[in-house]
Amino acid sequence: MIKARENVMKKSIILLTLVALAVSLTACGGKKTSENLPDSKIEVAKDTPSWKNDKAKADLDWYINFDWFAQVWGNDVSSKYITADTGVNITYLGGSDDKLNTMMASGDLPDIITMDGSNPFVKEADKFAIPLDVLAEKYDPYFMEKAAKPETLKFFTRDDGHIYGYPNFSNTKSDYEKGGIYANQGFLVRKDMYEQLGKPDMTTPEGFISALEAAQKVGVKDELGKTIIPIGVTPFTGDSSEKNGVFNRTLADFIGVPMLTQDSKYYDRYTDADFQKWLKVFVDARQKGLADRDMTTMTKDDKDARLTNGSYFAYFAADLNSETDTMTVWANEHPGKEYIAVNGPTSTTGKKTALPGTSIEGWTQTFITKDAKDPQKAMELLTYLVSEEGNNVMNFGREGETYTIKDGNPVLNPDLLEFKQTDPAGFEKKVGLTTHLWLQDSALLSRQMGISQFPKALQQAKQWTQDYVVPQFELASLDVYLSKESSRNKEKIDQNWSQTIAKILDAKSESEVDQAMNDFVQYRKDNGYDKLVEERNNQIAANKKKLE
Repeated sequence: MIKARENVMKKSIILLTLVALAVSLTACGGKKTSENLPDSKIEVAKDTPSWKNDKAKADLDWYINFDWFAQVWGNDVSSKYITADTGVNITYLGGSDDKLNTMMASGDLPDIITMDGSNPFVKEADKFAIPLDVLAEKYDPYFMEKAAKPETLKFFTRDDGHIYGYPNFSNTKSDYEKGGIYANQGFLVRKDMYEQLGKPDMTTPEGFISALEAAQKVGVKDELGKTIIPIGVTPFTGDSSEKNGVFNRTLADFIGVPMLTQDSKYYDRYTDADFQKWLKVFVDARQKGLADRDMTTMTKDDKDARLTNGSYFAYFAADLNSETDTMTVWANEHPGKEYIAVNGPTSTTGKKTALPGTSIEGWTQTFITKDAKDPQKAMELLTYLVSEEGNNVMNFGREGETYTIKDGNPVLNPDLLEFKQTDPAGFEKKVGLTTHLWLQDSALLSRQMGISQFPKALQQAKQWTQDYVVPQFELASLDVYLSKESSRNKEKIDQNWSQTIAKILDAKSESEVDQAMNDFVQYRKDNGYDKLVEERNNQIAANKKKLE
């Protein structure tokens, strides 16, 4: 296992090195730049999106940098409506960092690229992407004037004055003030067992262990006839949004470990006394056979099998959205036994649970590349998808065909809403409304649909998060613009933490836990941690200035 993690670390460091080579190559050749863009085919206006006047057609390639992405444009209702409005037909392409790096190195790029906002290529966007503000001025000024959020534009404006990528799920201060933001973490229990055990309090270390022991003793079997596992967590491996299960941040969020010091500096959460106390609670659970024995090695497929067979009493989820299919399958087939959110581990020092809602940096960023065959149509599509009108079509379709207006908001037809809430996988494939995420305004969707946007199996858990969701604007894009040295050191420190948490969870005593932590702290110190924290504090200060 340690060898596997070392290989991942080597791969990450190699990727950072190859990024520098790749962007140097993409900067060469006959690329479109701000200076040699073709003239607009129509007369543009600030108050009218250009797609309404430009009747030209275009076929564009859109690369999504996630290897799990498999959506096909044109097979669903949503994408057909978008093409009908904009004249743009999309060929979706999916892949991993390796594929993205190969494309960058070859200099042969698709028209549009979407990647995680923390990807190393993001900070090199000026080498491969045309600034959106330049494209908007020439082809679609409506983007800057009306479609995009002013706070988001300000935040993503770089030192050279340009905006290269636009995020999805960018929630601003005004979005939080309007309400309707949900978090994405949950402490879930099987409803039938939870009630059978008398709804035990699992918020304290003592109550937590006691409830797990009671769940083990009750003798409930899963659908395969195996004894219930008292607790499992999000997998450590694969494409989980949080590496190392819940031990990078979710546990710390639940027990209210601060992200910043009182003077707005980066806070070291891993060495926080309460975090260490709760970490030892999980070690105790492991020692007593109350936790999944495969916790640190389990794959996504293993986890999915456990959840769809009801194999866990409690499941600590770092990413509720990724459990859509598993929770839906189990709930549909076993009414009354569905997984519900309850109050899980809580601070022993009186701090409040603070779950992160999506912040101003969003999740992904989307770029129009210097290889775009038709930069005007690409910009028109981006403006359309960012705008409220485009979001309405993307999420709801056509009024009178797929939705009606009720109390000023679009409401999906009852049959479509039922389809979406009970068979989300089938709905995405056949209908597609609300599922073309890459420039979606999630806050707008939440205000329009509320809890009904989620599958029925997740609605209670999502609703539970609303009392605890908090913005964390100061921490936006925290590690995106690190120096090369600090980026490499961060990768090494992250990998060492993965090794450390595995050692801790397998520890046989508190002294072994303490020794592992001491070794980790020393490793950080020896590998540029102080410089890394300094750069993070600089980013925090820059964020605060942008947010003023």
